Amino acid sequence: MDFLPGQALSALLLMLLMLSTPVNAQVTTSGDVVDRSCFTMEWKRGKPFDYYHPSTTESSGTYKGGLLYLVERHHFTNDVRKLIKGSTAALPGDLLFVLNSIPNHPSALDTYSRYEYRLKTSELYRETQANKTVTHSADCLFLRANEIFPNNAETLLVWAIHQYRNNRFNAAKQILERAVAIAPDYIEAHYNLGLVYVELNDAEKARKHAAIAYDAGYPLMGLKNKIAKLKQH
Repeated sequence: MDFLPGQALSALLLMLLMLSTPVNAQVTTSGDVVDRSCFTMEWKRGKPFDYYHPSTTESSGTYKGGLLYLVERHHFTNDVRKLIKGSTAALPGDLLFVLNSIPNHPSALDTYSRYEYRLKTSELYRETQANKTVTHSADCLFLRANEIFPNNAETLLVWAIHQYRNNRFNAAKQILERAVAIAPDYIEAHYNLGLVYVELNDAEKARKHAAIAYDAGYPLMGLKNKIAKLKQH
């Protein structure tokens, strides 16, 4: 039997993977499939608004808090935040409304990530929901947020927490390294990066980022305790 040379075989496998990939997905050169289905959703206000830009909270004359206040009041209620029930539609309808208005809304992104995770991991929770699966993955929504409004350390932090929640520690590390490169004094990012390095069994780098966070006054001792346990193994 004849075998294809390594490069030709890799190219053939990548081509076959691309042919079998859904239309709204992209295959990277490393063979990873990236869901981009959420990029086709329409913006509720005709364009995306940046959570961190002053125009998103500018008074409209009717509402003092502007678009952010209006969207949160009707679609990001406490019940939605706690994943109890939707406000104007079944979950995740209101979350998608928020993210199709303000795609980098950090709390809405994190809530959507938690919603998707609970659907995947809790049969009991899934049985209570009208929608048993998500149409658009949290991965796609984070990717979209970062592409539309790039290089925001807070977006990267929430994205990394999503990766950590799903035990993708190397991905979380890469995202948080970008966050601290953009914002070297962002102690929340350093703390979480320390947690990631604990999971990767890299005590030296975990201690490095823990020191930065604690020297700046970070209050939680969870990372310190995890590092202590890591030393014992």
